[in-house]
Amino acid sequence: MDKITRSSKITLIVIALFLVAALPIGSVNATPSEESEFFYGVEYDWSSIDSDLTNFTGLDLPEIFTEVMGAADDAGLDLIIGQLMTGSSNVYVHHSEDISPQTINNYDGETVSVWSRTTDVTLRHGGLIDGILNTDWSEQTFGMEPTSFDIDITSSSQSILSVDILYTEYLDDSYNLIGADMVFSMNTETSTNLDIDAVFKGDGEELPIDFNAGISFGYSITDSESQWRVGTPDPIYVELSSNDEYYWGCGEMNDCGSVIGDYDGAVDYSFSVSGIPTEDFGFDSGEFDFEVSDSLSQTEGEFDVEFSDGFDFHMGDDMIVDLGDGNGLTTQVQTCQNCPPGNPLMFIMMGYVLTGASESFADEVGESFSESLSEDLTGIFDVSSDDDDDYYEDDFWLYCDNGEMIPYYYFNDGYTHCSDGSDEVDLYAVLRSSTMYDDDLGYEALTLGYSTMIQDSVLDMDHPGAPMYECLDYETVLDWEYVNDGYEYCPDGDDERNKELEDYYDFICDDGTVIGLSLVNNENDDCSGGEDEPQFEWMELSDWYCHEDEVLLPLSEVNDGDIDCSDESDEPYIVNDVEYENFYCEEEGIYIFTSLVNDGNTDCSEGEDESEYGDGETSMFECSESEGQIIYLSLVNNDEYYDCMNGEDEAQTTESEIDRTFTCPDGEVINWDQLNDDIGDCTDFSDEGAEHKYTINHNILSSDGTILHTDSIDLCEADICFDINYPSYYMMTDYSPVMDYGTTNFCLITEIVNDKTSQVIATTQPECKDVFWGDVIDYSGLDADGMELEYYMQVDGSLWATPYDSDLETVITGPSGNVVYSNSDVVSNDYIWDQGEIEVTEEGEYCMLITLTQDGKTTPYDTDSQCVEASGDGMPSDRLEAIAEAFMNSNIDQVLQSFGENLQDRLETVEPLEQFPYNDGLWSPMWSNQHAAIVGVGVYVMSDDGSHTLAGPDTSGYMDDAPAKMSIRYLTGVAASNAANSMESADELDEIVDVEQHDLDQITEELESAGIDTSDLVLPTQNSDQNSNSEESAEESADDDGLLPFASPLSVLAVIALAGAIISGRKENE
Repeated sequence: MDKITRSSKITLIVIALFLVAALPIGSVNATPSEESEFFYGVEYDWSSIDSDLTNFTGLDLPEIFTEVMGAADDAGLDLIIGQLMTGSSNVYVHHSEDISPQTINNYDGETVSVWSRTTDVTLRHGGLIDGILNTDWSEQTFGMEPTSFDIDITSSSQSILSVDILYTEYLDDSYNLIGADMVFSMNTETSTNLDIDAVFKGDGEELPIDFNAGISFGYSITDSESQWRVGTPDPIYVELSSNDEYYWGCGEMNDCGSVIGDYDGAVDYSFSVSGIPTEDFGFDSGEFDFEVSDSLSQTEGEFDVEFSDGFDFHMGDDMIVDLGDGNGLTTQVQTCQNCPPGNPLMFIMMGYVLTGASESFADEVGESFSESLSEDLTGIFDVSSDDDDDYYEDDFWLYCDNGEMIPYYYFNDGYTHCSDGSDEVDLYAVLRSSTMYDDDLGYEALTLGYSTMIQDSVLDMDHPGAPMYECLDYETVLDWEYVNDGYEYCPDGDDERNKELEDYYDFICDDGTVIGLSLVNNENDDCSGGEDEPQFEWMELSDWYCHEDEVLLPLSEVNDGDIDCSDESDEPYIVNDVEYENFYCEEEGIYIFTSLVNDGNTDCSEGEDESEYGDGETSMFECSESEGQIIYLSLVNNDEYYDCMNGEDEAQTTESEIDRTFTCPDGEVINWDQLNDDIGDCTDFSDEGAEHKYTINHNILSSDGTILHTDSIDLCEADICFDINYPSYYMMTDYSPVMDYGTTNFCLITEIVNDKTSQVIATTQPECKDVFWGDVIDYSGLDADGMELEYYMQVDGSLWATPYDSDLETVITGPSGNVVYSNSDVVSNDYIWDQGEIEVTEEGEYCMLITLTQDGKTTPYDTDSQCVEASGDGMPSDRLEAIAEAFMNSNIDQVLQSFGENLQDRLETVEPLEQFPYNDGLWSPMWSNQHAAIVGVGVYVMSDDGSHTLAGPDTSGYMDDAPAKMSIRYLTGVAASNAANSMESADELDEIVDVEQHDLDQITEELESAGIDTSDLVLPTQNSDQNSNSEESAEESADDDGLLPFASPLSVLAVIALAGAIISGRKENE
């Protein structure tokens, strides 16, 4: 394993250790021969984080801070940093079982017997951080005022997190999971305060700053009680105890039900800022000072979240651990490679409780929270969001009739989103406009059109499909587009034939009507009495042939006691009292006694010895050219084989000179060659293959109701229509109204007509719209930068060959009504652009008015105006400019550059560990098949000397003396129980953290030992009389005493990153 891989794995192990300190652990027992009970917990003191990180990185943080401060001293820059952090993270777990008989309601509401396992989790975290940063620098040049800064920064923050979970799961006597209950409470609070006390001097001016900012936030979900029941008893723990690989999840076969519960929720916040030197930036003193705060709460809120998660279990190596239950027994466990450090189902249910309660709480108070914060910020900064809201609503939202709002793309999408259903309408049509060149008018004119949306439900029809044509063989079906396309697809080519066929043979109907033989037996009654089609009736189908008489005899008359054949063959043949076989069974090829025929029993395998009845054909066809031969009518035109001796039973046709015709549904007859020619000759376009057709009539009206233009759209399945499968479209008409430049109001009324019934099935109310035509003010702007105005504008006059020019006027007026700028121009088929800057001397409101007026008119048809405030406010003060210029002329940039170079030199000796202390690691949530539960968690590391327990229970084969340790304390048994009991009632910061240890005197003492004057610790100042002869430098004091204020995690990471970057750069240079 290479060094990079080992380092990555060790990093994951360190992260896992902190997860152990923040995540609860659960366990249950699936074999309740006796009740089990476990206690364990994890504690971490955050004041140990610097030493813990040093153990793993090899970086001596006090040494690095010493070098940083020394590098500043070398450059002539005084820099003192100090931070103190105190905190504690604790999580304790108490697992117990109750195997006494209990009853609960299952998923179906039925009372069932269960036993229970409970995990009681107590999590408490609290922390305090205080820090200071003091830096000062001064430069004195002979004959000039000094340039300097003195900056003192202090920060304070504190945080608290408390979580209480009581998770109880229920199992039946077969150890199947029935469900679980959870009592849950969580509270988190955090606050931070920042103070900056600074003085900047230059060119005889002095700028003091006394800045303060604070923020706090609190959120809680408390008194939540939730219930979860599975759809069917689930053997999850039985399966996990007998399989190394197992997937548990929810789906069609495993209904996991829902997590249903209630909660109390609360949220509060506060923000404050003060001390910005606004008067030196041209604003009123304290203009940007503000303080906002609010709190919102809800009691007895409810949530219902569908349980749909799953989990994939993978068990690993076996281990022997001591759970610390006091009797010295060990337990065999397996590492669960992808488990959380506790019962996965408890973690999943907790996630649903948090998600369900938080989302429900957000829905209840979110709008109030947003409105309150928006009002506070609006009041502070004196801004209004009305224009933005209008844009947002107009462009992205639509109002329902009942006042609800929906996204615009929900409108008429086939699904109801408004509770009153007003977002779905049968017919929706709006007016559209554009400009395009009109050949009749000879210029680029305004052209009107429309967008239309039609719901499928308003069209009275089955769901439309592609129109089809049935060939004359009554079997082949073609898409209508193949009719008259020049290619034959029907077997007989009738899809392309434009002439009628003439039959060689005729058929005479009973009423004397003569039809072609091709119409016989075609499944259509062409004779008025239907005699051209086969007729059938119920009759006896079996028969007997009398050879002597050469006649067929019904089989039912055989063996009936009456002689019907002259040779008596229809009755049993008996000679000298002996019957001879006389009936032939064809399948077997044998004869049977005639006395067995019609005796009610089947003696031949095919049953031909018994009479058969069914539909028998009664219609006959006389072969006209075959000497009186008669055949069944069903044999006519049944195939290409002749049943009449001369073949006159099969139709023979030739193409005639008569045009083939098509009859429209309304009775109109057209020629066949008019089919599918992209022209609707039938009123319903059925000649083009349309099965359904509608006409959409659009009427454009003036504002007084006068119809100006009517346009019709055909909607059907044929290609010549708008596709009826997608009845929405956008279309511009050929109507261009003659009008002056400016805005004109037009209205649109749309109706749908069913062409099959000529009924109007839907009509819109008048939809009116103001339509603009003419040159347009593209954009414009007027800005003020102090007492300088900047204006710009563009007019789009690119309409082609229009009959009118436009007069453009631009005027800017001052607070006294005086004109400070004016300009005139003529817009004639081109763009006009104007911009510039104007210096003004009078403070107040300046307004720009732009007008476009049609040539020959006096009233503008388009205007644009905007105003700005010109003021000396916002301009830097003279002292601020003087101090800034003094710093620009000083050597502060050289000081900072020297500081960077010095720091690089000093860090030459700082080296991280050449090799991590460990070469492998193992994160191990521990699964016990005996208890059917995760019973603990451990983090193990491997070095050249063997395997070590970094955190976790005593484990066989792992040593406790890890070379590089973490200050995480793992508790079991009585110790964990006592710690949990003492922490359970802790709700305040001073109950979780020993605030007595958070003694700011530590910073004071260390700063004083570094030669810093700490008479005012809140705003510490550097002793200006300190010099190298009388007192030690901060670097020397820290070096000698080995004292340095504690660094927070963020500052640690920042210093490590800085050191790493410099060391890396140094090695690259080497």
